[in-house]
Parts: sequence; C-alpha cells; structure tokens
Amino acid sequence: MPGTVMRGFSLIEALLSMLVLSIGLLGLGQLQARLWVASGRLHTQNSAYQLGMGRLDQALAVQLIAPDLVPDLPPRVSRGGALYDIRLSVRAGRQLNETRVQITWTDPAGRQILTLGTASEPTVRVADTRLLLPAD
Repeated sequence: MPGTVMRGFSLIEALLSMLVLSIGLLGLGQLQARLWVASGRLHTQNSAYQLGMGRLDQALAVQLIAPDLVPDLPPRVSRGGALYDIRLSVRAGRQLNETRVQITWTDPAGRQILTLGTASEPTVRVADTRLLLPAD
C-alpha cells in the first residue's frame, strides 16, 4: 500500500545495533582492565617512593646525630604484594655527603628501579649551636 507508514525496525537493524553495542562494551572492558593494571603499577611505585624517602630520612638523621653509626636496616621489604630490594649508599666528600637509595622491584611490566638521592653538609652536627638558635 502506497500510503502506509512502517513503524519499528527490522531484524537486520536490531542485529547491527547489538553488534555495535557489544563492540563498545568490549572496548570498555579492555579499558577497565588496562586501568586496573596501571593502578596496580602506580601503587607499587608509590610504595617504593615512600620506602625510599623513609630510608633517606633515616640515613640523614644518622649522619646528623651519629655519623659513625651504620644503620642496620633490612635490605628487602615486602609491601602490598611486591618485594622491594633496597640499597643505601653514602659517599663522603669534602664539601658534601651524597646519600642515595636505590629500590628495585619486579611487576608485570618487568624490573623497575627507583633512585632517590640528596646531599648534606658533613660539618654540621647537633653540637653546632647554630642549629639551636630560634628562627626570626
């Protein structure tokens, strides 16, 4: 009939829309999986950074209070399902002491290394009265 208006959609249109929808949902699932892996990687990096900063602070405190004392800290730490290898090195110089912390761990992307470092003046000690002066 020439004057009839057809309403609704055909089976082919429904199948095509289901195909497009399923491809979109598969893409969202893959994106979610990648975000999950990236979140885990960032969590292990953050844990390594916190461990490194803690060790660096401990090493600087030991250098300031008792420079002859060698801190006995465990070289391996397990945190959040990852095993971190921590190496602390102090290199004494004439003007500055260099302190470095290198942390190594393995995640699904492979072996990761984080190195943190700082320098401090070797002549400053707690007995130095300049440290006890109040700030203006």
